[in-house]
Amino acid sequence: MSLKPDSPVISLPKDQYAHKGAPTEWWWHTGSLLTECGRKFGFEINATGTPPYGFTQIAIIDVERQCHYQKVNVVAALPSGWAESDITKPWYVNLGGSIEKQDDGAISMQAIDNNPLNMDVKATFVDRTTSTPCKLNLQLYQEGPPLLVWGTGCFEVNPEGTTPLTKNNYYYSLTRLKASGLLTIGAEKLAVTGMTWMDHEYGFFSNKDGTPVIWVLQDMQLSNGVHLSNYTNIGVKPMENVAMGSNVTVLWPDGRTIFVKSSTTPLGSPLISEKRLEYYLQFRVEINSPQLTASFVVTSLMPNQLFVDDGADVYEGVASCEGLFDNDFVSGTAWLEQSLG
Repeated sequence: MSLKPDSPVISLPKDQYAHKGAPTEWWWHTGSLLTECGRKFGFEINATGTPPYGFTQIAIIDVERQCHYQKVNVVAALPSGWAESDITKPWYVNLGGSIEKQDDGAISMQAIDNNPLNMDVKATFVDRTTSTPCKLNLQLYQEGPPLLVWGTGCFEVNPEGTTPLTKNNYYYSLTRLKASGLLTIGAEKLAVTGMTWMDHEYGFFSNKDGTPVIWVLQDMQLSNGVHLSNYTNIGVKPMENVAMGSNVTVLWPDGRTIFVKSSTTPLGSPLISEKRLEYYLQFRVEINSPQLTASFVVTSLMPNQLFVDDGADVYEGVASCEGLFDNDFVSGTAWLEQSLG
């Protein structure tokens, strides 16, 4: 991989729209939400297109009751107009069926007041295990600058590509989305608020030989207003107490960004899935560079946060973090992802 030197690569709000010709594109909402009395939930709403097919992933994690409701919905034929690419038209993403009909695995994202960085996001699904009907209805308003992954928002990953979209991976995050709305779990309806996170990734994202991409990622929203996205070297599976090489993008509240090397160590015994994959519930992330010294422990808030379908499983879930940032104690919300093939 080689870092693209061009700057700026990402232009918002233009690049919030879909990109015709992208081999892969997704809008991926995650984060922590609280009720007025402090009851905590995690959630995920992911719409992904990988022509000629697509899929949605939706989850609600009830931290207090340790319940995980989830659905993976494969869309066998990706609709041609599933996401708006014309920047002169209102932005939207619709995948997995009809929200109005409460289809199982449907997602809708619409711009609020013609601003695609402010979003009305809805999802409906039936939990795969318990058959509990669930809904999410969230209004999201971005505050502050985006996090440009790698510092520029672009990595060259496929030198053989014939267009920028088949050669590069583009990736930015809206990490200061002021969220409010409603979660519905069965007959229970809960008003929630929080600060959530959206990843928009598009371009080339796969191994050239067609094998699954293996990665481990931790996103963190710290109490000092700094946000981080840390990922381990692609293709390396975690092992207990064995440090892995990793990289982290750090975003300060004023928009200052650095991209530096880090070290990520899985801690404790793993969760072993039915497919015999080992998912870790805690990681130590360490940064030791001239620009920043920091160390965090990221801990899952519920052991089993697996997305499971008939083909694979993947760990994606709500977490917390705490540690030292330039010798000052910090804590915050976090998100864990582990895709191990």
